[in-house]
Order: sequence, then structure tokens, then C-alpha cells
Amino acid sequence: MRKFIIYLLAFSLTIGLAETADAQFWKKKSKKHATKGKSKKSTREKDETTKTDDNTATNEEDDRKVENEPKKTRSQKKKEKQDKKRKEKEERKKQKEKEKKEKKERKEKKKRKSKILIAAPEQAKVVNKWADIEYPISHKKSHYRIDLLAPMYLDELVRNGNPSTYIPEKATRGLDFYKGVQIAADTLKKALFDIDIYVHDVASLMESSEALIRKNALDSADLLLGAVGDKDVAGLAAYAKKKQINFISAVSGADGGVKENPYFTMLQPSVKSYCEWITSKLENTFPKGKVLLMHRDNNATDDNCFKYLVDEPNSKAMYNTLLCNTAPNNEAIGRIIDTQSNIVVVAINDIKYADSMVKTLKKEFPRTHFDVYGMPAWSNASGLFKQHGYDEFVFYIPTPFVFNNTEGFAKYVERVFKKEYGGKPSEMVYRGFETMYWYANMLKNYGPVFNKYYTDNELAPLTKFEIKPQWDDKGNLIYQENRHLSLKKIDMSSAVIITK
Repeated sequence: MRKFIIYLLAFSLTIGLAETADAQFWKKKSKKHATKGKSKKSTREKDETTKTDDNTATNEEDDRKVENEPKKTRSQKKKEKQDKKRKEKEERKKQKEKEKKEKKERKEKKKRKSKILIAAPEQAKVVNKWADIEYPISHKKSHYRIDLLAPMYLDELVRNGNPSTYIPEKATRGLDFYKGVQIAADTLKKALFDIDIYVHDVASLMESSEALIRKNALDSADLLLGAVGDKDVAGLAAYAKKKQINFISAVSGADGGVKENPYFTMLQPSVKSYCEWITSKLENTFPKGKVLLMHRDNNATDDNCFKYLVDEPNSKAMYNTLLCNTAPNNEAIGRIIDTQSNIVVVAINDIKYADSMVKTLKKEFPRTHFDVYGMPAWSNASGLFKQHGYDEFVFYIPTPFVFNNTEGFAKYVERVFKKEYGGKPSEMVYRGFETMYWYANMLKNYGPVFNKYYTDNELAPLTKFEIKPQWDDKGNLIYQENRHLSLKKIDMSSAVIITK
């Protein structure tokens, strides 16, 4: 029994020690966790305290600001509210405008892109036919007045009431044109045309084109016919446009810089038209690179002719150009021409200088055949060429006028001229006759504004004029021009003149 009690006490003691040790362990652990939790709690509390202090400081600062700021009245608050609303409204308006602008830009960008991809829906109107030219209604009349302007130098031909026996060359063309007009007038009178013809010597100071316009001397005219020089063209064309009557420039190949004038007609084609026509003829006849082009650049008119001839890229390939400000030598010409037969264009209007170029060809290559194409100014130079015996040469001269004096009206003009004045009529006599005769008939049949009936050339007695509108690069009318051109062929070996 005693052993049992001792054993029980020993067991109890063991358990008690174990419980104490276990309690000690858990106590330590709990203490450790408690310390850790306390540390974290302390940190949080510290942070919160700092934050609170900061907030407190900020609030205190704000409170100080509020305390420093004066109190706002009700009207001030109302005004601030209104200003705020106004600013917001302006911002909304600006934003709306900005969006509208961006939308417009996007639309325009899209439109431009569409124009690139597709053709523009509306192009500027291009005038390219008679029907598109606006003319007033042309009313026929029972009586017409035609004013003829030509330089005749009558002041120099008549001195103290006595006619001079000598007629200067400068007066010849104007006087011959007038003689042709007079023959036509007598013919029309016999055909019962009721026309008055007023003749003005524009070489006289009292009757210069400027003086006639200034004195209103042309105000009653139904038609102006001008065998005038280049300087008179622009003024008369402007006057005709103002009065809405036609001005016909019969002998000048200069347009005077006239533009957008539906009442101005050139019967003598421009040099540009001649040059383009010559190039076109040669392109269809001769191979490329086989035409010698003699030119000079120290004369403005001749330099323009050269530019008109080589204006197109294809034309440049056709010509072998030779600058002839001075007479070219054998070596310079020999590099270009063939020893047998050659085509030569001489882009020189001065007859004497052109003749010197042809003489050079003849001298340097006496047995070589040349087909020489000249300028319109050469039309009256056939006699000059005959004098110098160019047997190996054939000359081709562009001309808008064809006068076969063995037929019809040409024969009639020759007969009447011989009877009235003696001798043979010059080209200017024929030109005066046909200009007056055709335009008098145009007046009678269609009235003063006959332009849209220009295709009716049946009553043109000698030359079948082809009057056509000329347009600029934008399709705007410049004026009307005669495009009827022919080549006058002068074969020096047989002295035959053929027009084709």
C-alpha cells in the first residue's frame, strides 16, 4: 500500500512537471505573439497618429486660409456661378466649332481624293465651235456702209493740185488694193447693190486710224475693211468689238495682241499658222532628220518663225538646224546636206537676206538640187529668184490666195484693170477685188453680224476662204482667221509657177 502511494505521488509529480513545462512553453509562445502583435499595433497607431497629425496640420492650414479669405456676398457667388456657366458655354461652343471644322476638312479631303480618282464632276466650259460664241441678232438692211482703210500716201502723190508722176513703193500696195476695191464696187453697183464705200487714207495724219476713231468718223459703218499695217490692227479691232461690227484685216499677218474678240477677222494668216502648216506638210512628205532648217536669232520675227517651226517635239526631230546670223561656209552646210538632193526651209522673212542664203547654197553646191521652202513674205519675190538663175532650185512659198488669171473672175479683173489703168493687175488688186466682193455679199445675205455664216464661201470669187475661230489653250476664243493655205511652186528649171 505504501508502495502504491509512493508510485501515485511519483506519477502525479511527473504529470505536474509536464504540465508546468507545457504551460511554460505556451506561455512563452503566447508572449512572443503578443509582443509581435503589439509591435504591429504600435506601428499602425504611430502611422495613424502621423496621418492624423498631417491632416490636422492641413485642416488647420485650410482653416487659416478660410479665415484669411474675406467672406463672399450672395451677388459675388451668383456672379461666379454665371461666369462659370459662361465659360462652360464658350468651351462647348469652341468644341462644336472645332468639330465642325474637322468635319469640313475631312469632307474636303474626301472630295479632293475623289477628284483625283475620278474626273471632276464640273469642268470649266470650253468654247470650241461657232455655236458657243455669243453674237447679237443680225438684222438685214436695205442699205449698207463699208469703210475702207488703206495707206495710200495721197498727200505725197498730189502737190498743189497736181498728181505726181512718181509713185513710191510704200504707196503701191495700198493703191493697188484700192483699185481692186473700186473694180468690185462698180461690179456690185451693176448688180444693184445699195452700198456706200468710204475710203480713208490712214497714211495721212488727218485720217489715221486713231484720228478717225477719236473723231467718231467710223460710227455709221456696218463693216470695216482694213488693208492696214500691223500698228493699226489692235486699235481698229478694239473699236469694232465696242461697236459690235466686223473688222476685216485683209493684208496684215499680225494679230496686234488681240484676244477674246469675236468681231476681228484675219484674212492673212499669222506667221505662226504658216509655220505650223509648213511643218505639217513636211512631216507627211519627208523622213525625219532630212530637212535643213536655216534660221537666225538676231532678228525677232525670224527667231519667232524658227520657234514656231520646231515648237512640237516631233518637229525638232525632223529638222537639222543651222544658225545663219552670218553666211554659213561649205563645211557647216556639208555636214548636214546630201550631195544629190535636199529639202531646205529658210525661216527668214527679209527677202534680200533670204536671197543671200540661197546664193550661198548655189555657190557652195552648184550641182546639187534643192527644194526650198520659204516664208509668206516671199510671195512677191519670184522675179528676184528668176534673175539669179537658180536652175537647180524649186521654190515653195505658202500663200492663202489663189489667182488663176485664165479663169472666171480673175480673167474679168484683168480685163477691167487693163481697160481702166493699163497693164496687168498685181496680187493686191485681186485681193482688193475679192475682199470687197465677198463681204458685200455677206452683208446683203446675212446682215452686219454674219460671222456664224462664214462657212458660206460660195460667193468668194477667187479664194475659197476658210474662216475659222482660233482658241487659246483654255478653249477661249481669240479671233477668226483664214486657214485656207496653198503652196506656190516655182520651178526655176522650167520657169513654171504652179499653185497647189
